[in-house]
Amino acid sequence: MSVSPFAEHTTRLTRSLINALVSEHDDAALASRVREIAADLSAAAEDPSVVEIRDPMRPRSRFRLDLTPASSARNPIAPPLEIRHRVRGAAEDDGTAESYADVVLPLQYQGPPGRVHGGIVALMLDQVLGDAAHASGLPPAFTRELTLTYDAGTPLNSTVRVSGRISRIEGRKRFMEGEITADGVVTARARGLWISPREQSAPASSRS
Repeated sequence: MSVSPFAEHTTRLTRSLINALVSEHDDAALASRVREIAADLSAAAEDPSVVEIRDPMRPRSRFRLDLTPASSARNPIAPPLEIRHRVRGAAEDDGTAESYADVVLPLQYQGPPGRVHGGIVALMLDQVLGDAAHASGLPPAFTRELTLTYDAGTPLNSTVRVSGRISRIEGRKRFMEGEITADGVVTARARGLWISPREQSAPASSRS
């Protein structure tokens, strides 16, 4: 389900407000930025039907309605991750379906100075691995275990890639792996287990 241009525009402005709150340390500068954002919000609200976005997020194909704090185009606390799908190429030569997202994280996602908060790193990996767990039309599955290794700091204000894929499937179990890279360097790695629910049996009264 796609997000309306008005909803996505409003979400982006709200992200700008969040960024101003953590970036501006002078009240006068913050007040000026708040007035600018408020004016933009008011202008859009005058007639939501005419709001346009030149680069809207593409509708997600594996989740009908994305409201998550990791990748939703209408959730202002989400980075957001615009997750894409591909089959890994000849360099890997394994034909593995992969989910990935390229994202630049601003100051509101900071943990240590200049670095993305470790919890946000975990959030992004959980989201991308969860997306990859549904590759090729597999039925829904949910996170059972997620283990992270932080190899280096994930930088703010730089493009980082979050990737995930299925390493193997055993019945209802999907074993996942993924990583975050910045300038080709792995900053965090993840492995996890996603499990598909057991099929529910029909009530006895409904059986023929």
